[in-house]
Amino acid sequence: MHFRFRGNNIQIVKSQIEPATGKAKPVALGSINRATLTISEKLREACSHSELEEIEAWVKRYQAVDGMKLQHAALTLPEQMAAAAQWLENANPDAAREVVDDILTATRMLRRVLTRRGLL
Repeated sequence: MHFRFRGNNIQIVKSQIEPATGKAKPVALGSINRATLTISEKLREACSHSELEEIEAWVKRYQAVDGMKLQHAALTLPEQMAAAAQWLENANPDAAREVVDDILTATRMLRRVLTRRGLL
């Protein structure tokens, strides 16, 4: 079984042996919403018990890895901000202007979260 990232969904595909040719053929079982990672009833019904266990284990691993990515982003943010400031200091003004709006939007979002959590 393997998992394909398709936009906002994660498609679950299993290989099924085709009796006529003896070759493996990919068969889509269903998909999981990437934001919620909820396994729908339709997907649950399309899977065997062992397939469902494999999907649930994969979702748990994916959540753990995603959590580590978020933590890594937060822990390395000060260093990234310092590097960005250094680049902006010497960058071509036209190149710098291309990222200013994105930087300010992200800064406002971060500030809102810090304020809401009482961290400021």
